[in-house]
Amino acid sequence: MDGNPAPADPLRGRRRFLIGLVTGAVVMALAGLGASTLIKSPQQAAAEAAPPAPSLITATVERRVLEQAVVLRGTVEPDRALDVKAVLGEGRAVISQRTVKAGDPVEAGTVLAEISGRPVIALSGPVPPYRDIHTGMTGSDVEQLQSALGDLGYRISDRDGVFGASTERAIRKMYQARDYDPPVEETNPVADPAADPVADPTVSPSASPTAAPRPDAYLPMSEVYFVKSLPARVAAVKASLGAEVRDAILTLSVGKMVVRGILAPADRELVETGMPVRILNETTGDEAAGKLASIGALKQGAGSETGHPITVSSTKALPADFTGEDVRLTVTAATTEEAVLVVPVSAIFSAADGSTRVLRAPGGDERQSVPVRTGAAAGGFVEVSGDGLAEGDRIAVGERSG
Repeated sequence: MDGNPAPADPLRGRRRFLIGLVTGAVVMALAGLGASTLIKSPQQAAAEAAPPAPSLITATVERRVLEQAVVLRGTVEPDRALDVKAVLGEGRAVISQRTVKAGDPVEAGTVLAEISGRPVIALSGPVPPYRDIHTGMTGSDVEQLQSALGDLGYRISDRDGVFGASTERAIRKMYQARDYDPPVEETNPVADPAADPVADPTVSPSASPTAAPRPDAYLPMSEVYFVKSLPARVAAVKASLGAEVRDAILTLSVGKMVVRGILAPADRELVETGMPVRILNETTGDEAAGKLASIGALKQGAGSETGHPITVSSTKALPADFTGEDVRLTVTAATTEEAVLVVPVSAIFSAADGSTRVLRAPGGDERQSVPVRTGAAAGGFVEVSGDGLAEGDRIAVGERSG
């Protein structure tokens, strides 16, 4: 055995070369495959960047009454307010008793206040008192008093406008029914007809007895307050207990309750007087019907106060709990009266020939252009008519991208 190395095997070298060659080919193939996923042609990049086809947005053709409404706010208040100013009698006038409070109803015969121990009684009548009314007086003020006493249920048999015995009795009863002594005055003694010397000559004049003086009830103008429109309601009490009376003692809400609000200038052309109005008391959920009674001229104010003052009158008397409430008013500016076919305004388009059309979408990709005639519009919907369109049909109103 010598020390020389064994000669190299030529086959082993070839195998190594082939293995390296195959490995390189595999690496190159994998590298090409990876590059193909990362590198895109301009056409491919543009195709992948394009948005997806838009989808159709549709709505349903409906049949209903179409209303155009204007909504605003309003406050329920009396048609007018009346300050009650008592006619003062003699002596110091102070509120000796409070007989009513804010919100109380006022009817004929209600004691509005007690001043220095005497009542101020509300009676029906248009003319304020201007004198004390006594037995034997005549005039239109006496007739007004007789009418007011009749409203309280007292029978008056005197001639109209003549203060006689039945008028005096009615005044007396009116005070007594309210726990007050009637104001009285002494009248001239009345002779007893049975003992009148003229009627009976056998009776000596010196022995002729006379009846004792009889006090008659009368009506001081300081103890009555005539109100043209009753019933009313106490809006505010202005004179407190013990206060000296110098001005109005209280304020009455008289006349029918109405709703007052401000109409936005932009809505003025939509409404006219006489239009129906729904009055909603959101506190109680109660609703009442009314109509637009008046629209005033434009008035400038701060923010929402700029607009046209309006008055809404109710068809029937508003419930008492509506008084002073902030309510919602819905004015029906236009209506189709009966149910009609309606579609969203966005469904309407004009074709090249100038006709008005909608795009019917029966399903899938099918589209049908249908000519229609339009009518009233309100609340984002429009009335339509024409062949080829029926309640329940689906129509295009737009497209949703992506």
